[in-house]
Amino acid sequence: MTTMSIDILHETEARSYLSRFADILIDCVEGGALIGHVLPIDRAIVEAYWVSVVASVAAGERLLICAAVDGQIAGTVQLYLSPEANAPHRGEVYKLLVHRDYRNRGIGEVLMLALETEARRRGRSVLLLDTVQDGAGERLYRRLGWQEIGVVPRHFVDPWGQFRASVYMMRFLD
Repeated sequence: MTTMSIDILHETEARSYLSRFADILIDCVEGGALIGHVLPIDRAIVEAYWVSVVASVAAGERLLICAAVDGQIAGTVQLYLSPEANAPHRGEVYKLLVHRDYRNRGIGEVLMLALETEARRRGRSVLLLDTVQDGAGERLYRRLGWQEIGVVPRHFVDPWGQFRASVYMMRFLD
């Protein structure tokens, strides 16, 4: 029987999983995800990225939410908590990542629902994100009730260097 757990990792816990986080991000890029990296991917740059995420978690700027399947981290998502004085109600979603070995099991949806719950607990009533147009992420977000607020053509390149459009989306939390 497979068991899944969702946890919000604090600095010390997150630091202990840096290698696994790097593995997941690299796997996602190699699978075509548009998450800030291109091929060939440099593991040192990916690891430095995760060190910066952990520092942001330690500073209280973001939450790192992880899904583990049978004790192995299978996916992550980040909630950036806007620190601006005029935006205490806003949060931004960063890098919903699910390792390809764990896809099509509902992990992305569970992570997003956990993120929304944590956003509500922290007084956030509007969430923002961007995703590649016509990708699996866009389909997931639409299914979860996110609304498109705009498209930016040629916003970034995919892992192979081809231009792709991004879709900006938002969700009001009740």
